[in-house]
Amino acid sequence: MSLILLFSGQGLQGQRHIEEVLTDTSEYEQALIKDMMPDLFANEIDSTFAGETIFNNEIAQPFIYTLQYHRWQKLRQMIEKPIAFAGYSLGEINAFCCSAELDFEAGLTLVQQRAKLMEEDVLASSGLLSVQGLHSSELEKLLLETHTYLSIKIGKDQFIIAGHNENLRQAEQLAQTLGARNTKLLNVSVPSHTKMMQAAAEKFRAYTDAMTMPIMQTPIISATEGIKYYTAKQGLQILSGQIDHSLDWYMCMETIQEYQPSMIIEMGPGNALSKMINNLMPHLPCRSWDDFRHIDGLLEWVAKNK
Repeated sequence: MSLILLFSGQGLQGQRHIEEVLTDTSEYEQALIKDMMPDLFANEIDSTFAGETIFNNEIAQPFIYTLQYHRWQKLRQMIEKPIAFAGYSLGEINAFCCSAELDFEAGLTLVQQRAKLMEEDVLASSGLLSVQGLHSSELEKLLLETHTYLSIKIGKDQFIIAGHNENLRQAEQLAQTLGARNTKLLNVSVPSHTKMMQAAAEKFRAYTDAMTMPIMQTPIISATEGIKYYTAKQGLQILSGQIDHSLDWYMCMETIQEYQPSMIIEMGPGNALSKMINNLMPHLPCRSWDDFRHIDGLLEWVAKNK
């Protein structure tokens, strides 16, 4: 079996994931995350879904890392070693932490530092807007007229753009005027992967340059031009550059297709990436962890599709 794992980004985390994290983390790990994200937890034995809190950048990034880290620790004991990882936006640094086999606290610190630096670089209310149904030339017009920026290319006519919220509202109206099939403001509070994050990218690069380089165990197919990397040094350079440069998730998916995996599993939260893969590669078995109520269901699906 040639398996590739996809690490999801922000936007689809929710109450069920809070409960899962509380179940799967050790007492020490819970102390770490509750100290970092106190608004997310009501008391020592329960959790609270505090409105938009879970979508705040400084909470969302370390929270999703925690979820994905522990899902990988479970799954790795039950399946063959994947031939590669890939990650969408935040998901790529989480994939890196798992590939490099950082311990939980080291990975949490790295992801929290990324989130903190990005949050510090946000000078006004900002976010992301999904746009479907515009060609590249129309997109360029939209970006220029609304002072917004390309964040992620998802398909030939599907993009994520970033900017200040006021500009994104203008962009949404203009996109509809230009004939976009669908537009949607996303539950993300930073203009990720654009030049608006330049200072954060420079500080994160300086931070990672001082790290002791771990050894990656699983290569990563990057959303930076579909590059496949094997070393921590190259990976951290790419991850730093992604903070203020747009991603090409479509090219990443095409590269995944070239490696002809026999199966793909999305780690969640959500199933947005598996839906994209199913649209692009309908012949390929691909499901998300979140499609199943329990890991046993996922493992049964894996066994049936070997």
